[in-house]
Amino acid sequence: MGHSARRQAGLRAADRHGRQAAARWRHDGSEAQWARSDLRLRRVLSLWAIPVFAAGSALLAYLASQTTAGAAPPRSVYVVLAAICFALAVLALIDLQVIKRRTREEERWHRPT
Repeated sequence: MGHSARRQAGLRAADRHGRQAAARWRHDGSEAQWARSDLRLRRVLSLWAIPVFAAGSALLAYLASQTTAGAAPPRSVYVVLAAICFALAVLALIDLQVIKRRTREEERWHRPT
């Protein structure tokens, strides 16, 4: 098989793969037109997550401050876990703002929740 024949075969395979990928994402009309997540459930989860992760962050920061040099889990473990908990609390706060904006948008356009 020559160089150009191998190249043509590779191009045909790439085209076939591209067509298959496009067919996978093709819309057939059975999906919701304006698909949205359940805002009430997201609000409950965010309202639950903020105090839990804030308290976890504070507890882990306290534990990090109380560790000694020869402690079993090193101080950096507590610091990283406290930072992760803090980031999750901030993410839940941001999600509450998104929920608030979407709720106002639904009220404005008289869309059902």
